[in-house]
Amino acid sequence: MRQTFSIKTILVFSLILTPIVFFGYIFEKYAINIPHWDDFAVRNSLASFLNSNSIIEKVKILFAQHNEHRIFLTRLAALLIYEVKGTLNLKWLMFLGNFSLIGIFLLFFKISKKYSFILLSLTPISFLIFNIGLYENTFWGMASIQNFGVIFLAFLTFYWLVFSADKQKIKYFYFSLFSCFLGIFTSYNGIVIPLVGLLILLFQQRKQALSIWIGSCFVFLISYFFSFFQNPEKASKTNFSNPQLLLKGLFATIGNAIDSSFILSDKHIDLSMAVGVFLVVFIAIFTYIVIFKKYNLVDKTNDLFLLACLAFLAITCVGIAVARISFGFGTLLTSKYKIYSILILSIFYLVTLKSLSENRKNNFIYVSILGAIIFNIYTYIADYHNIIYLRQERITDQFKQQYSDKDFPKNELLSKLQQPAATFYTDIIDKILQTNDSVKTFINITENETSFRLEEEQNGKILDLTSANAGQYFILKSTEKIYLFPTQTIPVNKKVYMNSGFLVENRLPLSSFVAEITKFYIKTGKYQIGKVLVENDTKTVIFTNQTIDIQTVTKEKPKQNW
Repeated sequence: MRQTFSIKTILVFSLILTPIVFFGYIFEKYAINIPHWDDFAVRNSLASFLNSNSIIEKVKILFAQHNEHRIFLTRLAALLIYEVKGTLNLKWLMFLGNFSLIGIFLLFFKISKKYSFILLSLTPISFLIFNIGLYENTFWGMASIQNFGVIFLAFLTFYWLVFSADKQKIKYFYFSLFSCFLGIFTSYNGIVIPLVGLLILLFQQRKQALSIWIGSCFVFLISYFFSFFQNPEKASKTNFSNPQLLLKGLFATIGNAIDSSFILSDKHIDLSMAVGVFLVVFIAIFTYIVIFKKYNLVDKTNDLFLLACLAFLAITCVGIAVARISFGFGTLLTSKYKIYSILILSIFYLVTLKSLSENRKNNFIYVSILGAIIFNIYTYIADYHNIIYLRQERITDQFKQQYSDKDFPKNELLSKLQQPAATFYTDIIDKILQTNDSVKTFINITENETSFRLEEEQNGKILDLTSANAGQYFILKSTEKIYLFPTQTIPVNKKVYMNSGFLVENRLPLSSFVAEITKFYIKTGKYQIGKVLVENDTKTVIFTNQTIDIQTVTKEKPKQNW
């Protein structure tokens, strides 16, 4: 009997770990040490920190404002990586950020034990949290620590705070103050943590702890807003004149986990809003039960922790909707904000499981496991092409810095912090840069006011995706400049993503390669079109007989406070 139990436990653990291992495999394959947007600010602040001989100045740099955030934890992680690696390795920064998901999962494990749930009950949460639909944060060094880290620190703070009511665990209260401090100085929505903590202590009627909490958080927030100034690019974006639109935006943000854009692109906003309405109703009912209903004190304490997590997630979603609705629903439904919806869905699962009778719990767990596995596989199929394209973007960004603009850092320290990542073009750069004979091709070129669209039909050609760099890149070369652009790999139809050829053999039949080439920041000139096809260890460089004339379109750079 004991051996059977042991085998069963191993099988359950294996099932729980499956999405985590697969998530790690995808991360290891496609993450690359190339800075993106705000990563440059992290690099620059690290350089300033290392160049400074003043302790006070170093502290100021660590806590300096970045847009509306104070990204102390990100800068601290970057410094730690530098001390270990001697450079700023952004893949390590991503890894540390993604590790916060492990922390969140372990907190759910802790609360499930307090509810006396069976180990199998964690399986749906594992498949929900560790999905590649979170790719924007997953593969972005600065954003992974900021956006995943602040959630983990918020949840950790609430866990320590709620369960420090027991006098034997009073040390948890002081731990919660420390994690609250870190959360505030990780991301702007970290300032919600003191408010939720205040409500927890009021609910638990802990007067002495409440006084210490208010005093400490007052100091934290005063420090946060000292010399604070609004991000000039976002100062006047929000429009409160249309509350109905804001409410729809909130529902879409909260329901973002269920995204049908891959199969029903014209209905995915409506579906996300419908899921959002459902989850808002759940949050309201659960809030009423925890605050006003009288029931077992132990269960109420456990529920209070989940309610605190819900409050943080919901308030953050309100902030996202208010701040980003002016950019359209497409922005609200991006991968970057999906984690909040997924965690609300995970808490809904735990609360529902707790409320069921014992003879119904197992059936609910099995159904939830099936649904979570389908969800995980769906996000892989739906967002795989986005991950490929994101990696290509990073590679072509580095190419632009190295060979197009030739502004790779020459300063000794900056060069040490940003070392060029080895990419597919490293060993074929001479072929890309040299003058080549042209080959007749039939690339369809469409121009609008600000961009060109290049599309080359593939007529069912099979692309082997075993290599992380697999795909095609377009080259634009004039007498003075050369640029490299990523392409979208368009399959012959969406059904091929569900075939064994793709899921097992990494082979995808293609309809076309498509590149959107903006005219911003490209120097005016006549450009010959070339292409690089990467497949396994083969890299083929071809220059075509087709050309395009580009007239630079100037774009005002966004105002920043860093």
